[in-house]
Amino acid sequence: MVVSRANSCTLRAGVACAVICLVTACAAEPRRTPEETQADRATAARVQRALDSDEALYARHITVTVRNGVAHLGGYVWDPPDLHEAVLAARVVPGVSRVVNDLELQRNGLDNSSSAY
Repeated sequence: MVVSRANSCTLRAGVACAVICLVTACAAEPRRTPEETQADRATAARVQRALDSDEALYARHITVTVRNGVAHLGGYVWDPPDLHEAVLAARVVPGVSRVVNDLELQRNGLDNSSSAY
């Protein structure tokens, strides 16, 4: 069987399109209901209040997002103990099933690279 160059390109494009569609479909998260979104927003607000009210923690530069009960802490803190304290404060908030700590340590206005020490 002889396949023309045009047919070969069309076949490759079709296969590539099918693979892209399959990968996209597998990678896409299921749609969330408005109730799930609202519950996560309410949990994020409770986590933020818990961080802000923790007297052992300066939480002004900590951001909180929650998705399906998983609290993600981002931003930075000034002292090493604050990295741990933020997780402890977030972990006990009702509605939080797990805490992901993406906080960075800042020292004297620098990041936690070797030049900051």
